[in-house]
Amino acid sequence: MKNLDFSLFSELYTCYYQVVARILSEAARHPLTRRQIELLARQHGYDESLLSIVPRLVQGDWPFLCRDGDSSDAYTSVLKNDPFPQPLTRLQKSWLKALATDARFRLFFTDSQLKELEEALFGIPPLYRTRDFCLFDQYGDHDPFSSVMYREHMLAILNAICERQFLSISYFSRKKKAMAHTWLPCRLEYGQRDGKFRLYGMAFGKTGRKRMDVLNVARILSLKETGRFYPAFVDVDHFLDCSLSEKPLVLEISTQRNALERAMLHFSCYQKKVERLEDGKTYRCTIYYDKRWETELLVQVLSFGPVVKVIEPESFLNQMRERVRNQALLLEDT
Repeated sequence: MKNLDFSLFSELYTCYYQVVARILSEAARHPLTRRQIELLARQHGYDESLLSIVPRLVQGDWPFLCRDGDSSDAYTSVLKNDPFPQPLTRLQKSWLKALATDARFRLFFTDSQLKELEEALFGIPPLYRTRDFCLFDQYGDHDPFSSVMYREHMLAILNAICERQFLSISYFSRKKKAMAHTWLPCRLEYGQRDGKFRLYGMAFGKTGRKRMDVLNVARILSLKETGRFYPAFVDVDHFLDCSLSEKPLVLEISTQRNALERAMLHFSCYQKKVERLEDGKTYRCTIYYDKRWETELLVQVLSFGPVVKVIEPESFLNQMRERVRNQALLLEDT
């Protein structure tokens, strides 16, 4: 196996590695059909995992599977040993050390957990430092991640999400008015461009009707536990589907410059469907998005340049044309 292309495994234990490991583990126990392999790839990976991994495994580009008999449509693993366990390498420890210095990372752990991590990584140099990066095309008024109060609020929200406990929250609205209400925290979402955490909280109206509100965590003035718990799981996506744009965004993504993998990472927070076109060099990606975040999505699409083409809707295309036109005028004036 000396001359094999292991480019996919250049980063150890990534999602693709996990998907392949799952498939090989199952194939070692019993033969798998291609349909079963595709189901495992979809279950443990992303839509593009099926498109990228399965053909290479069954066609022999990655010689880890062999046919279970010359005329069989099932495959078995050629590996004699299970792909697990997975000890951390020094590089991974160094990466964790770098993550631990990020103020956003520290929002999700208690002081005792952070101390335990620091002890486990003692003597390991960080892979990078925050000052090594120069970020652009982002807002400067991001949330105060290092604030003691902000961190306390985040930990209380995380705990409430896990326990399904209602919180009584005092909040400073966008209209610059202080308000108080009781919400059931359901989900946290981070906006990369504006550097803000948003809380999806379920509330009940006076008639008992449920609604999903979105709160900026930095605008929370105070919160306290109510001791009231919600008995069932809340399907946040069901609420969000009601606010999705009537017409989804349809993109054609080229395989050039690793565009598909970059796009899937960039648009990972959106509901989407990906399919490979007949030419084999282009993928069609349908993204279902909330109209409230359309501007952010627009900027993300523009950042890909010519490797991503917008097919529809026309309203989205018009906004792109207007942005490009304005940018061209600015360049002419300089």
